[in-house]
Amino acid sequence: MHNIARTFAPLIVLIVAACSPSGPTTPPEGSAEREAIFAAIRQGREIQDQVFVATHFKVQDDWAWLTANPQSKDGANRYEPESWLLQKTAGGWHVVAQPCQEADCVWKDEVAKIRARFPQAPAAIFPT
Repeated sequence: MHNIARTFAPLIVLIVAACSPSGPTTPPEGSAEREAIFAAIRQGREIQDQVFVATHFKVQDDWAWLTANPQSKDGANRYEPESWLLQKTAGGWHVVAQPCQEADCVWKDEVAKIRARFPQAPAAIFPT
């Protein structure tokens, strides 16, 4: 029995590794992870009942980048696009950075500043 376990252990490790996502993923709509990330970006907002239409949503390890278009639930009111870098800790998902979205801010420079501040965040989650 011990020899069988020793023989198949490397195969099991390879199968598990092949089934695990190695790159960024987008949480499926309705998933607990997606809902937790959206709940984190709603923290401290004046308008709590906004919905967010994601245009870039990537999660890898304990990091996520989300770019979305906020709007009212009925879609009548639409707001400027926003982006967030989030990190998952023992307490759940938290916004750790948000790029400047003002007219005089340069988007690529803002993202580069955030990447420099958080080098541990996987490069693959950031927009290009």
